[in-house]
Order: sequence, then C-alpha cells, then structure tokens
Amino acid sequence: MPTIGSFSQDDLFGQEGTLETLTLKAKVKFVPLKERSERQPDYRILAGKREIGAAWSRTSKKGSAYLFLKLTDPSQPDPVVCNLYRNASGPAVLWAR
Repeated sequence: MPTIGSFSQDDLFGQEGTLETLTLKAKVKFVPLKERSERQPDYRILAGKREIGAAWSRTSKKGSAYLFLKLTDPSQPDPVVCNLYRNASGPAVLWAR
C-alpha cells in the first residue's frame, strides 16, 4: 500500500499534514466533531475551508488505534479509502485499495 500522506500531531485541533496523490496535493486538517451520532465520522477533513472527506476512529486486531479515512476527489470515480496510523516516523496515511 502506498503512503499518500504525512502528518504531525496537533493536540488542540487534531491532525494536520499533507496528502498527495497523482491528482491531488493538499494541506489538510482533521477537525474533531464535538456532538455526533454513532454513525457520523469522528473528524471532518478540511483543505482550507473546503471539506474533502471524513475520518472514523478504529482499533486494529492488535489493539492499535488508527483512523479510517474516506476522501473525495472529483478526478476519482470513487472515494479514496485510506488509513491514518502511527509508524516509527510519526503519523502516515496508507492508501487502502
């Protein structure tokens, strides 16, 4: 799975970083939703003031926390599905096909 993003942790506002594919390069921010129902995402993903996706908190089979992402890109026929997880060099996004 290719890495399509790198992020830094900003405790006050959630994750901030850069997503890059062949057709998209954007600085993005994960904004936590304070009041939400069970089915709503935990975060809205913004590029500037535009919403480009959403993220849900998940836990792996090994017990590690990660975020499941759905990104919308007008040049793609379907949403881009990927996961944000923490590796040795910090948070990273892997494209899950």
